[in-house]
Amino acid sequence: MADQQQPEVKIKFVKKKGGHAAAHGGAWKVAYADLVTAMMAFFLLMWLLNSADKNTKAGIAGMFQDANFFNSERGKEILANHGKGILPGGRGMAPGPDGDGGTDTASEAPGAAEEEKKAMEATAEAIEKAFQQDELLQAFQDQITMDFTDEGLRIQIQDKAAQVLFDSGSATLKSYTLSILKEIAKELGKLPNRVVIGGHTDSQQYSSRDRTNWELSAERANAARRVMEGAAGGLRPGQVRRVTGYADTIPVEGKDPKDPQNRRISIIVVSAANEAVENKHHKAQARVAEPKAAANPKPEPAKH
Repeated sequence: MADQQQPEVKIKFVKKKGGHAAAHGGAWKVAYADLVTAMMAFFLLMWLLNSADKNTKAGIAGMFQDANFFNSERGKEILANHGKGILPGGRGMAPGPDGDGGTDTASEAPGAAEEEKKAMEATAEAIEKAFQQDELLQAFQDQITMDFTDEGLRIQIQDKAAQVLFDSGSATLKSYTLSILKEIAKELGKLPNRVVIGGHTDSQQYSSRDRTNWELSAERANAARRVMEGAAGGLRPGQVRRVTGYADTIPVEGKDPKDPQNRRISIIVVSAANEAVENKHHKAQARVAEPKAAANPKPEPAKH
């Protein structure tokens, strides 16, 4: 038995693959795909910017510099006139029917903005004609100015040293001021647009700190609203969008802050484009101001 030969044992060595590729597997493919996607997005952005006009670029640049850029006069102008998108038929910066972006009213109804302006111009002409034909109102023609701003048609009724709109230092309207406001309201009530009424004062300050030009301008603007909305006025219920007192913060251009003409009532017929921009802004503010308690309601007290 001892002479029997033991079976030969063979040992096989198996070499395992190693190196850089084995350590990472296919992860490099994911990284490469991310890089290609990022480059494609970058070149797409460059192409879109190259296709945009200077007004669209100004709007984009302004938004990056100031989050409230589109609430400024320049921003509103860009939205109204150039907010239809970079590409034809695209959903642009201008608010849509839902207030969250999309094509604006002008793009949905070609020429709507032009028709709206023509209607406002016709209203301004009707007001001017009424003041020319009425013997009482003829004396106040030089105290009425009408022009167009970024917001819409602006009508201003200014004080004159010999003919003031209110009693000194109060919100009591003169009898002829009532006639002026009613005549203007009669024509504005025919328009579908809403109006904004503002009160302005000169820089003469009250001797008492308990009352300032802020209170006076706000009270005068509200007094004008009551007359224009009254039964003998002409504005429709709900047509007034806002009433604001500006005190002496916006003097008439080229006038001394103490000039009597700074004491005035301004009435702005708001354009549809500006109305849409303001609605979108108000909706955004409402979303931000939603109470946090709604997300975390207080537990109801246990019932016994």
